[in-house]
Amino acid sequence: MKKFKFILITILSAGLIVSCNVDDDPQQLEADFATTPYVVGFNNSEAAPAFLTDGAVNLFSENVVLLGGNDFSSNPSITVSFEVDQSSTAVAGTDFDFVNDSQSLTIAENREFATLDINFYSENINIDNPKVLILNITSADNNAVVGAQFQTLTITINGICFSDIGGLYSVTTTYAFHDFLPDFSTHTMDVEIEAIEDGLYNVVDFSGGLYTVGPYSTAYGTGPTSFDVEFTENCGDISWVGQTDPWGAVIPLSGGVNSVDPDTGIVTISWYCEGYGENGVSVYTPL
Repeated sequence: MKKFKFILITILSAGLIVSCNVDDDPQQLEADFATTPYVVGFNNSEAAPAFLTDGAVNLFSENVVLLGGNDFSSNPSITVSFEVDQSSTAVAGTDFDFVNDSQSLTIAENREFATLDINFYSENINIDNPKVLILNITSADNNAVVGAQFQTLTITINGICFSDIGGLYSVTTTYAFHDFLPDFSTHTMDVEIEAIEDGLYNVVDFSGGLYTVGPYSTAYGTGPTSFDVEFTENCGDISWVGQTDPWGAVIPLSGGVNSVDPDTGIVTISWYCEGYGENGVSVYTPL
């Protein structure tokens, strides 16, 4: 008899570092700097934004900055031109577009930067093989030069899967082990997969009925909160950690299927109770 028991943005920023020898004449350094052309470049050399693949158009922004030059505090307007590097795998019009439909932008007079805005189309993001957009600054006017180490921006376009499996289901559970087999070997009932937040869900009675309407409810006093489990869905994969029944941890069944069929929306969850070994496969069919 059983005893009672329970998806970067990785951005690598490029900086401008100026070093000098302690013997350098400060006045000479100032004079040299004052005769240097304006220097412009991308604020960062790399970016890895991540967008939810829900079909939305996502805005990404990067600055082209004035790094130094003549009378830095009062510069003229500087127009900077750039191009898409041929090695880019992202395609204009399909994966991205420039918001202003132009491959130039202007740092306004007495301003230190201008913003480059790019639209990325999330419906075309390849999560398993992210596309890359590489931009090169090609020129700048008004006595400005492009800093060689700030000339290129590499953008890796990452995707985060859109998750929307919340709703009503008919769940059929086939039990491989519990205390009352061969009775109650399968059970079908209607349940709700409740959406808690993006990608996070909850099911009351993860056992598919064994703990609420099955023999455990009368023999051991289990009920709706006895096997209440939260799980995540990401790109079709179901997973969870830190979940329990009254007697121990509940984990994914080793070798079992825990996934969502992208064509039918059927959710398959294979679960195992570490306390006494109850386990089964629950198949959720959308209603």
